[in-house]
Amino acid sequence: MTTMNPNGAPFSPDEQTRPTPSSPFPPPTGPGSPVTAPGSQPRRGRGGLLLASLGALAMLLLIGLVAVTLGLGKDPDPGSPPADPVTGEPGWDLAAETALATRPMPQLPEAAAFPHALSTRTPPALITLPPAGGRNGVLADQFPPTPEGALAQLAELTRVGLQGADPKAYELAYASITAPGAPGVDSTGMHRTLVDARRAGRLPMEGALTNLSMTFTPMAGLIKGTTDGGRYAVVCVIGEVDVTANGTPITSTGGDCQALRWNGRTWQIAPGAAAAAGPIAWPGSDEALDAGYLPLRSP
Repeated sequence: MTTMNPNGAPFSPDEQTRPTPSSPFPPPTGPGSPVTAPGSQPRRGRGGLLLASLGALAMLLLIGLVAVTLGLGKDPDPGSPPADPVTGEPGWDLAAETALATRPMPQLPEAAAFPHALSTRTPPALITLPPAGGRNGVLADQFPPTPEGALAQLAELTRVGLQGADPKAYELAYASITAPGAPGVDSTGMHRTLVDARRAGRLPMEGALTNLSMTFTPMAGLIKGTTDGGRYAVVCVIGEVDVTANGTPITSTGGDCQALRWNGRTWQIAPGAAAAAGPIAWPGSDEALDAGYLPLRSP
């Protein structure tokens, strides 16, 4: 079967083989050491580069990217309750918010997260992300008080927070739009897996690295539901995660779901229960469409 990239063009033969959790790679014995699965030939990664030629950093970041991809589909850490939880706040239906946020969502096989063929079906609709009305010093905010506005805020948080695979960058982005009583950043799957990826690579736990880059491109979204007259929304975003380690590009899918409240001026990560994990699928694939994800577009 021919695999397709997000633009609908076939991958080259070298691009069609992708690492998966079912084909783990042993850690290299030193920088530049060949790495192959037992009894197999060296695998090729995107761009035709032999994975066997990767240095230790690139290989560990490959493992870390897999961890990020799969970790984003995990529920928030139940052992980290929100700080200063807001209960009984007038004007909000906390029971309805909690029921919406915590309602389980379907989960997909791990293979669905890796690049593969796009669907031949026409999406039933597109989601237009509205423009921001301002900035808070870290990222764009003041998106309009609509479910699409909440989704645009989550897409911006994820895009900015994942830059450089830096847990501190995500922490700052998250804090810039967090309401009092919201789940702590260390309870989020996004932050935990960035920390795990850096730790796995024995890298500094914060700051930019010259031989490491990471970007997130939002590509599809899902509006799980709203309550409180539309002032509370649970939304999910998925997109392409591109990591370059020691000059070697690695591509997979990442995504996140969050509960957000409109505070009269902008969308914030809501106090109370964290959103349940959403399904993670390669954007534009049959699995993504079946899960309810719709392609994103700008106005």
